[in-house]
Amino acid sequence: MANSTSRTSSTHRSQLARRLDLETGMGYQRALTTVREQADSLVQQLRLERLDASALDMMLRGLLHQGIEFWGPGIGAHRWPDSYYAHLLMGLPAAMGDAAMDAGDRAARSHPDQARPCGTFDPSWLAAEGIAPTVDDAPDEDDEADDHDTVEPAVDEPDRWKRFVLAQGERDAFALPAQQLMSPALITELDGLDPDHARLLLEQLTVEQPLLVDAFVRRAELALADHGDFDGSGEDLPDTALQEARTWYECAVAVGEQSLNFFHGKLPWSEPTNRPFLRALFGLASMAAVQERLNTSEQIIFALLALDPRDALNAGQLLVDVRRRAGLPQP
Repeated sequence: MANSTSRTSSTHRSQLARRLDLETGMGYQRALTTVREQADSLVQQLRLERLDASALDMMLRGLLHQGIEFWGPGIGAHRWPDSYYAHLLMGLPAAMGDAAMDAGDRAARSHPDQARPCGTFDPSWLAAEGIAPTVDDAPDEDDEADDHDTVEPAVDEPDRWKRFVLAQGERDAFALPAQQLMSPALITELDGLDPDHARLLLEQLTVEQPLLVDAFVRRAELALADHGDFDGSGEDLPDTALQEARTWYECAVAVGEQSLNFFHGKLPWSEPTNRPFLRALFGLASMAAVQERLNTSEQIIFALLALDPRDALNAGQLLVDVRRRAGLPQP
């Protein structure tokens, strides 16, 4: 409980509780209780000098028990994926819904093929653009002693993910199975239907072809298209449309991940069979951003950029927007 020596004000605690509730869906009162119990100890553990937006963002990551990378002095980020692909189905702050769990189960029972090697991903173009690979930036004890009076400006480095990609070097590239992609004939048939009949066909396909990621993605896109062109802000979309699209994108991700067991490589956009799953990740990250689940959105964007660092979908710009909206100071 907060006391007379509390470092966090009621405003700080309320802001944190709201963000924790948005990310987890635990309910505001339960989130507020959690914040009251842990906020002051997090201030000490994270050695926060002032409670600005960057500090509150760090505290949220602590409340969510997430590993933290530093993308600037006192500015946190998710740890960059550097090993096997971590399935998002159960790894996000709020677990995916029952529909996604069911879609993933049905896909697994259909014995999906796994992603197959299709070449090598070479990130050397980043060096040509002037990107420097990440190094161990942690200061040693002598540096800390010499510079203890120096205060570095707190500025985010929103393109830091490119440095991680370059540091990782060449990786194997893979193509997801063709069973995830609609045939040209089916796309032509779908394009000729009115929205109501297109919706029925897509829902039929998700039942009859449980591995067809493309159908789930197009169903999500149709939920948004019912209310006009989605410009990324979601300001004019009803909550029901956003939630419907989120559910279908979650299903698409859950199905696509069944072909990424023990996966360690890249999924380039240049391979057509990779595109439905990459679009699903981007769509899910976009829905999280619109719904102010900014920590969740960042986590999904990291997964997407790690899989397709050439960033055909411009997820890097979405990352900049998400971190700006979280209050992290941009250059």
